[in-house]
Amino acid sequence: MGALVVGRVFSGIGKGRYYVGHPEYQKRFKEALGYRPYPGTLNVKLESPESSRALNEARGGVVIRPFTFEGESFSGLECFEGSLLGERAAFLRIEITHYNATVAELVSPVYLRGKLGVKDGDLVEFAMDGAGLTGEGRRRAPGRRPSSRGSS
Repeated sequence: MGALVVGRVFSGIGKGRYYVGHPEYQKRFKEALGYRPYPGTLNVKLESPESSRALNEARGGVVIRPFTFEGESFSGLECFEGSLLGERAAFLRIEITHYNATVAELVSPVYLRGKLGVKDGDLVEFAMDGAGLTGEGRRRAPGRRPSSRGSS
């Protein structure tokens, strides 16, 4: 059984484009999720404490460990797969972020705003796969293990 979280789309500060589009993160996302995400995140302000709790309590995601690339440090994160309005997407629980637990940052192999026609203020639903809650049946990239901290 998965979780359904509801929130409103909003524009972020633009850092998701840099990080998600970074070649090293792209490589790691491909290993972890099986695809290279569109360079950027879709930011969703969660509508209820239940939605925040569902994401905070999720377990068993695919971990991308922190790393350094050409002298720059990059945060670790945990990926929880699911779908947003029928499109494949993943919630990122990022260890170091500008947002608190009331914001979900989502990635997808497609540009979600364009593909779905969503804009700031639109209400959206993210359905997280059941394995994200139970940890059962979750595939992991080799050498990855769940992290114990982080919020998005």
